[in-house]
Amino acid sequence: MDDRADVIVVGFGAAGLAASLAAVEAVVAAEQRDARIVVVERATRQNRGGNTRWSTATFRMKDPQTLNDDFVAAFGPRTHDADRYVEVLADRAVDTLGWVIDKGLVFNPEPDLYMTSDDPRIWPEGAGAAIIDVLGGHVEDAALGRFFGPGGGLAVGVEVMYETTARSLVFDEDGRVAGLEVRTRDGVTRRIASPCVVLASGGFQGNPEMMTRYVGFDVPPISIGGRHNRGEGIEMALAVGAQPAGQWNEYHPLPADPRTGRSGLMTFAAVMQTVPYSILVDLDGQRFMDEGADSMDHLYDIVGRSVQLRREQTAFAIFDQKVTRIPGYDRAVAKDMVEEPYEADSIGELARLLGVPADRLAETVAAFNAATDPRPEYDPVRKDGVATRGLTPPKSNWARAIDEPPFLAYPVTCANVFTLGG
Repeated sequence: MDDRADVIVVGFGAAGLAASLAAVEAVVAAEQRDARIVVVERATRQNRGGNTRWSTATFRMKDPQTLNDDFVAAFGPRTHDADRYVEVLADRAVDTLGWVIDKGLVFNPEPDLYMTSDDPRIWPEGAGAAIIDVLGGHVEDAALGRFFGPGGGLAVGVEVMYETTARSLVFDEDGRVAGLEVRTRDGVTRRIASPCVVLASGGFQGNPEMMTRYVGFDVPPISIGGRHNRGEGIEMALAVGAQPAGQWNEYHPLPADPRTGRSGLMTFAAVMQTVPYSILVDLDGQRFMDEGADSMDHLYDIVGRSVQLRREQTAFAIFDQKVTRIPGYDRAVAKDMVEEPYEADSIGELARLLGVPADRLAETVAAFNAATDPRPEYDPVRKDGVATRGLTPPKSNWARAIDEPPFLAYPVTCANVFTLGG
């Protein structure tokens, strides 16, 4: 062994930071003077934090002390394992938010996430990055020797190893877990002895092989954090006999702009905000789903899955200038927009920009317009029941003609927020 620690935590996201700080608190409470905690993080310090850093981090709560009335029901049909998970989540949510608030996280009681929503939510000011910066700041303070126990002396030593990848568990001669082998930023392999290894390294959305093996296909991770989640922690646990749990063939889909795949976070808010007021067409210029079936906080999963089934996992959300005048539009699309939507003065020109058949797209838009309600106004903040007539697939809400140029379109693909097997 090259080193030793009392606890090794793999991952610097919400789970890893919770584990790291819980370990620090336990050591301080026990007044253990020689304890050492090592935190291993694959990313650079700038990009640390896995999926958490890039998350909008919304909570289905009315305020930090009150769950939404349908908090448990919103999870829908579940397996027995998932039932237990949801019950624990509901039981611990308020105490957990109290814990992070005590650490300095500030929650916004009136989040402005969706232009259409049926679901109250709260989120921390600064979103997921704030979770990493606040909790991670406490871990780094401990690493700098700023965390002192009741007697004033240093109670715990912490080391954060950035750009370091956990490779495999280490075992003693009796077959018990005795530490972790890691590869550091300079390519050196180190073996750290420890009686306790916490695997908090996320899912496998950043591993195309595991995605194909378990889900059946690969879709791009929504963020850099997702690309860092390659499933090694899960495979380490399975290799020593851990029991698989969750839904291995499932993932959290999200519609996103494929042009932004090389950015830190793929544009998804701008796409999600506009889909309910648009028509979605595929590469053949054909509609394929009810874009107004629900408010976007419930619809995005269906949109992502529907687009994933289209040719080249590609679609386009087409809308007109009426949408840009919806109150809050500019603020909503600016949240994460990297690329401007395509824009053209005619449907034919828009088709050329998108690379879809112009005649087919013109027919699709004309058929949609003919089936819409002639009233021009929107009620964007709730399902307004203004539906198409005699059109397949229908549009159940916000069915207004696309007839006011210049016309706009976002390209849409299906992105992967996280996997559900562990």
